[in-house]
Amino acid sequence: MCAVSEGTGSTRLVVPVAEIVARVPGAHITLVDPFLEAEDIGEGVIAELRELFADLVPFAYVLGEPARFPSGAEYLPPQPVTVFRRITHSLRRAFPEVIGPSTSLDTVVPHLPLPAEYDVPTPLEVHAREALLLGDGGVTIATFRFGTTAA
Repeated sequence: MCAVSEGTGSTRLVVPVAEIVARVPGAHITLVDPFLEAEDIGEGVIAELRELFADLVPFAYVLGEPARFPSGAEYLPPQPVTVFRRITHSLRRAFPEVIGPSTSLDTVVPHLPLPAEYDVPTPLEVHAREALLLGDGGVTIATFRFGTTAA
């Protein structure tokens, strides 16, 4: 899907985790949340995101043991975490006006939110092949396939 959004509300960029979507509906690793307001998503933004994600090569990673944020929310950390931090940092550089102030790569906490009622056996090897731009209610606005070779 690659349509310009006609909705309202915040959007977010995520990497879906297809391997566990049957256990955890909508499973994803958060890259940037919030991203842009839906009404600000145009063909130019879609094209820039498509180019950015096309430069990435699909990769394997491991979902590690469950961890908790200070708020008590449980999540699964991806390992190696640096790959996700670099993607988030690239997005922040490409869209500084909407992402807010830059932060250190070490302060970004890539994670798969894990609702309390779901159990995922870990460690679990999974694969990143694409990113999604999601709108309100988790509706997919656009899908961005990763490239197939290193440039």
